[in-house]
Amino acid sequence: MAKRHRTRPRTRRSVEPARRTEPTAARESVPTTRAPHRVARSSRTGYSRASGAPSQALERAAVAERTFVVKDFRRLGIIVGIALGLLVASGLVEALLLR
Repeated sequence: MAKRHRTRPRTRRSVEPARRTEPTAARESVPTTRAPHRVARSSRTGYSRASGAPSQALERAAVAERTFVVKDFRRLGIIVGIALGLLVASGLVEALLLR
């Protein structure tokens, strides 16, 4: 059974404010024109927006990410190489068996 974490009970809000609504006549008279949430940029150059020297923590994180990507591509290359080797070997075995 899962261990229960002891937390304080949440404070209960009264039901009164949740049930209050504006009259429909007041809502209909106000026109609702909203500005867009975020302005869409039509074009963006490839430069980063950060300025100045990066922090040491950011450099360490970047190095860790690069090593992970390099290891991942190496593993991927090994898998593809093994798959191609098996494909060639199975082709040779098939050619020998069909003679």
